[in-house]
Amino acid sequence: MNNILGILNLESSSVHVEGIDNYRPVSAASFLGRYRVLDFMISNMTNSKINNIHLYIKNRPRSTVEHVTGTSYNINSKKGRIRILNGERNFSSDVYNTDVANFLANMQFVEEATEPYVVIAPSHFVFVQNFNDLVKYHADNGADITVMYQSINNAKESFIMCDTLELGEGKQVTGFEQNRGKFKNRDVSLECYCMSKALFMSLVEKASAISSLYWLSDIIADSVDDLKIIGYQHRGYAACINSLKAYYDANLELRDHNVLKNLISNEWPIYTKTNDTCPTLYKEGAAVSGSLVGNGCIIEGTVINSVIGRNVVIKKGAVVKDSVILPSSLINKDAVIENTVVDRYAIVTHIKEIKGTKDKPLYVKRRDRI
Repeated sequence: MNNILGILNLESSSVHVEGIDNYRPVSAASFLGRYRVLDFMISNMTNSKINNIHLYIKNRPRSTVEHVTGTSYNINSKKGRIRILNGERNFSSDVYNTDVANFLANMQFVEEATEPYVVIAPSHFVFVQNFNDLVKYHADNGADITVMYQSINNAKESFIMCDTLELGEGKQVTGFEQNRGKFKNRDVSLECYCMSKALFMSLVEKASAISSLYWLSDIIADSVDDLKIIGYQHRGYAACINSLKAYYDANLELRDHNVLKNLISNEWPIYTKTNDTCPTLYKEGAAVSGSLVGNGCIIEGTVINSVIGRNVVIKKGAVVKDSVILPSSLINKDAVIENTVVDRYAIVTHIKEIKGTKDKPLYVKRRDRI
């Protein structure tokens, strides 16, 4: 839709995917063996015919730039573009590197945008949503701000540290609080907001004047008594990738086709960078079950209930179970990997057994040799 400016926000300060985010933003991490996390939100925007997209990066931009630059996302390049933005300034402490600071540093691009509405979406969430439906709901209800939320019944284990909504009559938001795992049923914010461009600019300026540490979510929470903020319920699959366990859990639960079909379909394609790799080679003696396996792999060993990225080699006698193996890694002969996330280009060869637990998966560093 030509009346929406899409803003893909950087991950909040509560996001820490141990190990993974030492090398790239969480949004640029490999997901399901084929995609990057940010592919889902950018595809939501381009499938919604949003052609003007601002993509914010907090730090370590190389992986994001390389991936996005080589991906079309089916965007209309004559009428729009994906503009990659960051603060372009050094902060005395990373605590000052907020989304508000980055918005202010790039406000000229927001001012130049002709679209009257802004949809701010999170880069570290995975869900599918037609943003035209969100904007229509926002306009029909005469809201100042519309917040997308998901009603869940497993809040003691999932979406930890995410904001939750207190909803009153007509789904009006009366308050926000963090999910600390105390309650089972919660209405969890998906950190996706719709508002006018003018209000967005005003809130950014107001947040900056109140505190150098304020995020957009803080000023929205402060505004519940002054603005009409309503909730828009999202139905379907959603995941917040804000910890290593959340990353691990989301990858593994989407192995199930009945879950995956709620996220990926022919009607709502998820675009990603094209890789010209050959099909995976399953050699004699290979055994693979309950797993997602990317292209270009060579499988000689056993893979059970795992997600295997592109160009991974699993040698004879090796067993990979309940694990996530990122692209171009090598699991050598007779190694046993269980409940573990193995980062890109890692080689597991000398240590023959690496086992975490489902509650505390282990992490093998990028390019590590163990």
